Amino acid sequence: MDDQTLNRRQILGGVAAAGAAGLIGSASSRTAAAADLPDMGTSQPPPITDVKGKVAYITGGSSGIGLGIARVFYEAGMKVVIGYLDEQHIGDALKHFPTDDPRIHAIKHDVMERDAWERVADEIEKKFGALQVLVNNAGVGLQAPASTGTYKDWEWGLGVNLWGPIYGTHTFVPRMLAGKQGAHIITTTSTSGILPGSGAGIYTVAKIAAVGFMEELRLELRNTNIGTSCFVPGLTATNIGVSESYRPAALKNDGPPAVAPGAQPRPAPGAGGPRPPRPPAAPTTGLAPAAVRPMDPVVAARFVLDGMLHNDLYIVAEPEYRAGVEARCNALLESMNPFKPLPPQMSTNTGVYRSPIYVQEIGHRRATQIRDIPGI
Repeated sequence: MDDQTLNRRQILGGVAAAGAAGLIGSASSRTAAAADLPDMGTSQPPPITDVKGKVAYITGGSSGIGLGIARVFYEAGMKVVIGYLDEQHIGDALKHFPTDDPRIHAIKHDVMERDAWERVADEIEKKFGALQVLVNNAGVGLQAPASTGTYKDWEWGLGVNLWGPIYGTHTFVPRMLAGKQGAHIITTTSTSGILPGSGAGIYTVAKIAAVGFMEELRLELRNTNIGTSCFVPGLTATNIGVSESYRPAALKNDGPPAVAPGAQPRPAPGAGGPRPPRPPAAPTTGLAPAAVRPMDPVVAARFVLDGMLHNDLYIVAEPEYRAGVEARCNALLESMNPFKPLPPQMSTNTGVYRSPIYVQEIGHRRATQIRDIPGI
């Protein structure tokens, strides 16, 4: 077995034996289903195939996944603009790059401030010229439940995790279209965006909406010069657990944090106590970097760069949640029970797919399964 094959097997199945068994068990059904898919053409070709010299803006780029993306993009030869809020974070972040490097620029930017986006775009264009890559990465991990969260919780959670990407896209799509260069929009979502259950209800709602937002953008922009990707990270080494310390004063709650009905109050970050269930940490011995949990942000960022260069709709770096995603999807499918046989024209018309992007993405991913990701 060559190293590349071994590396791939470790990435796909090295985290847990149960997860690997699930992957193997579903392989035959995936192959069988392929024959039933209609021909809806090929997916959108990658608008960007060489990133050297391209300009990228990464919101929330001064720590965690955002900083990982900034480092990997810089390493690949891009001009990188880092959006930040915290002065200490940006000071620490810039230590990862040569002093006064002309390919690095930082902008203080609260993504919730809609009117600030045009100013940021103008500053980027003045510094580097037209932007080719927007990474909507800024996020907050508030723990408020959907059932009892306050309006302030909702305003903050949706404001950063959903409205931030909406503002960014609304600002840069017209500029990217006018520029007529290959461009790309990436939004960092979460495993919670495809598989609820973390216990953070408002966060989950925002991330599910962000996934849907990127799917709609793929549908609408697939015949343009703009590619679209939804990055779905899982357990990654970031400081998202201390998000509350950055909540705007106007959106802070007057009372204690909201809890779901019947649930115990959550301890403050770092205080110990119960947490939502997570997969056990993987032993590091003999594993490829992508199989180690929590994932290193730079490792996660390498998946982002690879996904952009392939114009993947979904960039999922952690496959161990496949069984849960299958259960969620199958629960929906089992609910679509035709209580009486459907007329043939209703079940065979390609209009039931509503959009070609999913069939196209299935074909694209099957044709590009083997990836050579540097450092993975």
